[in-house]
Amino acid sequence: MGSETQPPVVPVVDLSSENMKPGTDAWLLACKKVQHALEEFGCFEAVYKKDTLETQNSIFSAIKDFCDLPLETKMQKTSDKPLHSYFGRNPLFPHDFSTGIENPETVEGVQKFTSIMWPAGNERFRESVHSFSRMLIELDQMVTRMVFDIYGVQRLYDSHKASTTYQLRCIEYQIQAIQQTDKSDVRLFPHTDKGFTTILHQNEVNGLQIKTRAGQRIDYAPSSPSSFIVFAADVLMAWSNDRVYASEHQVIMKEEKTRYSVALFSYKNGIVQVPEELVDDKHPLRYKPFDQFDYLRFFQTEEAQKIKHPIKAYCGI
Repeated sequence: MGSETQPPVVPVVDLSSENMKPGTDAWLLACKKVQHALEEFGCFEAVYKKDTLETQNSIFSAIKDFCDLPLETKMQKTSDKPLHSYFGRNPLFPHDFSTGIENPETVEGVQKFTSIMWPAGNERFRESVHSFSRMLIELDQMVTRMVFDIYGVQRLYDSHKASTTYQLRCIEYQIQAIQQTDKSDVRLFPHTDKGFTTILHQNEVNGLQIKTRAGQRIDYAPSSPSSFIVFAADVLMAWSNDRVYASEHQVIMKEEKTRYSVALFSYKNGIVQVPEELVDDKHPLRYKPFDQFDYLRFFQTEEAQKIKHPIKAYCGI
């Protein structure tokens, strides 16, 4: 009898070592793992700062406080940037909810959001979001530096870091009876993210499904409560001249429990263009220079919603 093919699993990269510094053996080994993961899966599970479980529990407690607010309060506008505020309710799942906090790594950014939702203040929420966001941004900057090292464009990293902005998104999928049909439990339909990178952290309720570059689907479950999943998004795929794969993913609810997740989205201010080092005979230029936030505005149009790969329609060659 032939051996059965094992289903793929999301790669796990341990980034928790204190020796994880650019140029070290630990760094170079992690870079190889990150490159394989982003090129073939479009994502990987990052183990980072294993002693931060208290911080992670605190963020979910804060999200629950926020989700318990009246709907009209939660629907308030929190940012002028596209895709940074409240997302409209899905008529199929009217109790699911998502909204964003702009510049969550700054006291001012979190305070602005907190003051809108709680005019009298909510110090616990503000402190939890601020500390958690700073930790996620440390991880994002480490991973992004690895990507620049992998492709030999370290010279561009400092300017990229200086032009990066962040949004922390709070997401709730409420309890709803699961219908016994093939698609009735899909709560977030297949999509790629529209920024540069995304780092997602969830509570104990699973449901995330990921599609690899080869077209295989993986039902993802974190290996530990202190794990995060790092996604390559559309802008990173374009910047890398299609070396990196923007991971298509969706949420399928299979448990009658409320699912909470929190996602850090990174965006690049200014013009995004493929570095000259990433263009050669085997990899001809595939994207024109474009503005990240103009792309977000394009994605919100009716035209873009009908396109499978809006980034290619927007700036592809």
